[in-house]
Amino acid sequence: MSIGPSVLLLDDGELDDVRALLEELRADFVHMRGGEIPDQLDPPRNLFIATSRRAMVARQWHTGSEGPTKIGIVSEDSNTLRNMLRRIGFDLLVRRPVHPFALRLLLLRSLYCGDERRREDRKPIGCEVSFRMGLRRFNGVLADLSLRGCRLLSKRALGVGSRLTLQLAKELTGTKPLSLRAVVVRAIDEPEDGGEYSYGVGFDQPSPEQRQQIGEILKARESGPAVLSKEAAEAAGASLGAPSGGTPLAGPGSEDNRRKHQRASFEREVVMLDDEASRVLVGRDISVGGMQVDPQPGLEPGTEMDLAIYGAAREEPFIVHARVVRSSDQSIALEFDQLPPAVAARLEALVGHLPAVESLDDGEVDAVGTVVSRIIEDTDRPG
Repeated sequence: MSIGPSVLLLDDGELDDVRALLEELRADFVHMRGGEIPDQLDPPRNLFIATSRRAMVARQWHTGSEGPTKIGIVSEDSNTLRNMLRRIGFDLLVRRPVHPFALRLLLLRSLYCGDERRREDRKPIGCEVSFRMGLRRFNGVLADLSLRGCRLLSKRALGVGSRLTLQLAKELTGTKPLSLRAVVVRAIDEPEDGGEYSYGVGFDQPSPEQRQQIGEILKARESGPAVLSKEAAEAAGASLGAPSGGTPLAGPGSEDNRRKHQRASFEREVVMLDDEASRVLVGRDISVGGMQVDPQPGLEPGTEMDLAIYGAAREEPFIVHARVVRSSDQSIALEFDQLPPAVAARLEALVGHLPAVESLDDGEVDAVGTVVSRIIEDTDRPG
């Protein structure tokens, strides 16, 4: 499979504002519209953005939860549309009208924070496990684990798109056995030394209880992986690309990549964008008392900050002072300080309004509005 762009944008002429934002953010993107969209497309590396009419392209990708973030942008929506987008793996639904700066922040975070979060959540495990396909059971090695997927080593040859049930014993979970439905999203065609194949596996919408169990396993592995047998450890190292006696060497970049790295102004802009992205918070369950936000490095209990929260498309953001009161691998809980009456009234109106951004990660009953906010630094303040 060819290596796709970082971002793929598909529409019929409705997303010119999104294209302009991607150009401003220096994104590596491909924009296709209408009749120029082929029947078969490789998935992008990081982000897929499409209108509801063009979203169905994603059905052909067996990327699971390890694939690109998928954002659908619509002017009108329905329960049928949301269910369709959810079934083919979309993460977010953006309804028009949406605050233009909120849309910029959402794209910024998706471009510059996604891979970083995935790396931080992944922990080496090195434990023998079993998995089931239909009525047959096979053995393997769980090389590493994250909330969204894992690296599985096995002598069983599997194709991309293969579905399986990964079974983690209570010796690994520390409580009770855990069964996770999953799909193979990446595979090495040839076995490594020792006859082990290496697979990237994405979990198929684990329940909150299952996510909590995975989180406990990750927390228990903060100090390093479990002890493996010599044979399993050698197979894990070989399948992850580590040569004996050291870490893998980076291959030479292409001429195009070397030219890009020589452009100092380009590098500085990307660093600045990455720093700006680290201050974008995606929040859910918002109320006048606080909200839940996605995990973010550096936000520990007791951390205080001022937030600009973006609501209606044609309104200025409103400012709140917030404090981190709880932090976990799944979310961070923020508590707002006592709000001025005018801000509280605007926040109540936002809570009761159909949100411009909606998470599609959860089921229909659990899906709640999503708000985009930005941590304000002193340089952002007037005067």
